[in-house]
Amino acid sequence: MTSYVGIDVSKRYLDVAVLLATAEVKRHRVENTKAGHDLLLGWLMDFGVCHIVLEATGSYHQGLVAHLHNQKQAVTVLNPRQANAYAKSLNRRNKTDAVDALLLASYGRERSPQPGLINNNVQQSLAREIEALTEDITRLKNRLEAVGHGESHAEVLASLRPRIETLQEEKKQLEKQLEQDLKDQQSEQLALLESIPGIGRLSACMLLAELGDIQRFESSHRLVAFAGLNPGRFESGTSIHKQAVISRQGSARLRHLLYMPAVTGLRFNPRLKDFFHRLTAKGKPKMVALTACMAKLLRIIFGVLTSGKPFNASQALDIQHGI
Repeated sequence: MTSYVGIDVSKRYLDVAVLLATAEVKRHRVENTKAGHDLLLGWLMDFGVCHIVLEATGSYHQGLVAHLHNQKQAVTVLNPRQANAYAKSLNRRNKTDAVDALLLASYGRERSPQPGLINNNVQQSLAREIEALTEDITRLKNRLEAVGHGESHAEVLASLRPRIETLQEEKKQLEKQLEQDLKDQQSEQLALLESIPGIGRLSACMLLAELGDIQRFESSHRLVAFAGLNPGRFESGTSIHKQAVISRQGSARLRHLLYMPAVTGLRFNPRLKDFFHRLTAKGKPKMVALTACMAKLLRIIFGVLTSGKPFNASQALDIQHGI
């Protein structure tokens, strides 16, 4: 019998609740460190086969999840929205670490979620630092443009320009490192993404780093939902006929990474171009059609990565894989 383990993760501690098949609950607390992770695994050995459920908490859960995966443990990482929705369904009022751990264990026993595959947090952290540097550079460039149109001290200009140049060089070096890492580790997947018109080398690297192992997703539907590009619904009162919008409950980073490849794809990707024109011909606003093209591009990405075949405009890989 499987024992379900809920772990409430904080910066310093892991609060653990084990829900046994007999409904008995065992509790433990360890530090959120490598040594604490080892102690946790040793303690869990007394409970046989375990399915561990925890909630994504920024970066604090990543080391634990990687360690558990390395030790061949079944682990499910929940989106905080899933955990919150489950708590509301139970009308839970108390909010303590111990209660949260038991809640997660109960979720595991009741819902039997599929264990997830580990994401590539190392490359993902590199890609996100590149994104952060891009935002910093844009902000400084906007300030430089603003002071250039007004009266500013010469030292302000002298300060902004070298900072921009320094960040640009740092970003360039990180991009080279990310590309080299992925060429060494995922060269086949990189080539598959680059076969899709609209996706260049840097975009392919950033998308691969953010997606991690595509096998984490059972279908392209799941991947689209993960990106928050699945349609939202309005079903109450007078809003029942309101125009559909995307849910936006998924990865904003992934949506951001898809935007420019989708825009470029409208020129060079026949599948996206035809899809966009069909939607606008039906009266869809251009931004709505573009968003739909982002979701379609993500389905194409799923198709080429799961099939191992490069993009072919005459083959509907996105339809063949989970649509």
